[in-house]
Amino acid sequence: MKKYLIKYTLEFFVIVTGITLSFWINEWENNRLNSEKEMYFLNGLKNDLEKHLSSLNDFNEFSNKTINTGLSILEEYSSIGNLSRIDNLNYKLSTLMYSRSYPAVHTTFNELESTGQFNLFKEKLLASKIIKYYQDSEIFKKKVETNIDMVYYNEIFPVIKSSIIIEPNNFGYKNKKINLLKNRKIVNVILNNSKKEVDLVNAISLRIVVAKTNQDYIVSVKEDAEILLDLINSQIIKNNLKL
Repeated sequence: MKKYLIKYTLEFFVIVTGITLSFWINEWENNRLNSEKEMYFLNGLKNDLEKHLSSLNDFNEFSNKTINTGLSILEEYSSIGNLSRIDNLNYKLSTLMYSRSYPAVHTTFNELESTGQFNLFKEKLLASKIIKYYQDSEIFKKKVETNIDMVYYNEIFPVIKSSIIIEPNNFGYKNKKINLLKNRKIVNVILNNSKKEVDLVNAISLRIVVAKTNQDYIVSVKEDAEILLDLINSQIIKNNLKL
């Protein structure tokens, strides 16, 4: 009887130990896989943010050029009192016809959101900051696009377009045989009345306002992106030290 008791007791401990060891191995493997997935998403977010920051810098530079061009026209107009006498007016107005859409780079975040794997991040505060950043980015995107669609294309673009000669050379299509500005008949039609001049001055002023407003949004997003990128880089370094 005692012999069987010892036998069954040993078998019991072997089974329990085997099950416990199996659970431990499975847990260790799951933790390892989750750590790898976390690093995958952290590196993906890092790459996206770096690309996003580069695009935000480009947007900021574009805004500065737009604002400076608009201001230079208004400064000369204030001095001369006549838009048609401003040097390179047609070219300057042509550059004001360009616009930039919000540079969204959300590839990794979209993957995280669609799979619901935010729980992979060990630092829960970091996960919440990531979610908040991309939510705020989406809000700023809508603000920028609203300014472009509702104000720029509706109020500004038509006035500028009707006030210039659209020469292909001003838009990157170089052709020495084309020089529409030499045609005085066409040039004389442009800005041929005071109302047209007032409308154009207002359109240029509004173009500056829209560019500056959107630039302020971009600067705000850029600051948040830099903070988040630093946090993610710190977490990547911390995770690598644990490996």
